[in-house]
Amino acid sequence: MAERDARILVATGFLLQPSATTLAYGHSKFSLVYRAGSPAGYFFLALYDQYLKHAYNFDDYLEAHGQVSAAREPDDPLHNPCTWNAKQDGVSVWQIMAQNPEKLDQFQKGLAGIDVAVPPVGHFDFSLLKNSDEENAAGIKELVDVGGGHGVVLSKILAAHPDLGARNTVLQERKDICALATEHLPEGAVAMEHDFTMEQPVKGAKGYFFRMIMHDYSDAVASGILKQIVPAMNSQSRVLVCDMILPQKVGEADFAAAVMDHAVMTMGGKERTEEGFRKIFDAAGLELVKVWRAPGVPGGVVEGRLRAN
Repeated sequence: MAERDARILVATGFLLQPSATTLAYGHSKFSLVYRAGSPAGYFFLALYDQYLKHAYNFDDYLEAHGQVSAAREPDDPLHNPCTWNAKQDGVSVWQIMAQNPEKLDQFQKGLAGIDVAVPPVGHFDFSLLKNSDEENAAGIKELVDVGGGHGVVLSKILAAHPDLGARNTVLQERKDICALATEHLPEGAVAMEHDFTMEQPVKGAKGYFFRMIMHDYSDAVASGILKQIVPAMNSQSRVLVCDMILPQKVGEADFAAAVMDHAVMTMGGKERTEEGFRKIFDAAGLELVKVWRAPGVPGGVVEGRLRAN
């Protein structure tokens, strides 16, 4: 069977066959990127296991839900192509993923493979969150990384902005992920168990950071998540949403964003334009004040503040 698959990959240039008379195959510059253990390899596994499999059966999903003639984009985190294919409608994608710890670990590692498109740093100036001596004395947190995964992103932010204090940062995640995050967080940073669909327990932080969270959810759910932050904010607080930002017209430079938009659709999510972010911010009682971009990539940070009365 491997030989039959290899023929197609040779024809497309993904693998090499040095000799037409022997069935020996080798890596090309393309296949080398996807080797097991590489960031791109983990990312492809995550993309395939969690998204592409379910997109393949999308027409079956529409037929099963009576939507063949009037398709409606999935917008429910508990009822979508991912949950339907797993035969676990009513269960969140993350709970389904957690049933297989190996797949969950692959997914978390795979997220590192998208750093090129959605870099953790290089857009928003996190040094703007630095506490004054008075704020340090008052115990104000500089940055809360909401849904921060293994803590790799928070560690990169702190490495790029050493003027921030690790002791002034908090990583929030589900219980099972928090246990893994302690391996990556610098000394002093706090790992806190928290469900971001519940009210934010850290009050008055300078920044509440969501990286690649909102794209997993529909507008209604995403604005609901943001509403849980609003009661914790003060006039100095910022909501920082780090995601791909779709242009009105997608070109080659933004192709990854369009592909990811199709992928997250299988779990009820979506990538957004600037206007799309403005919509969910407005619904949560926030004002979009600035879009911070990293040069040459589709990812950036959308900054929101409490809306003036």
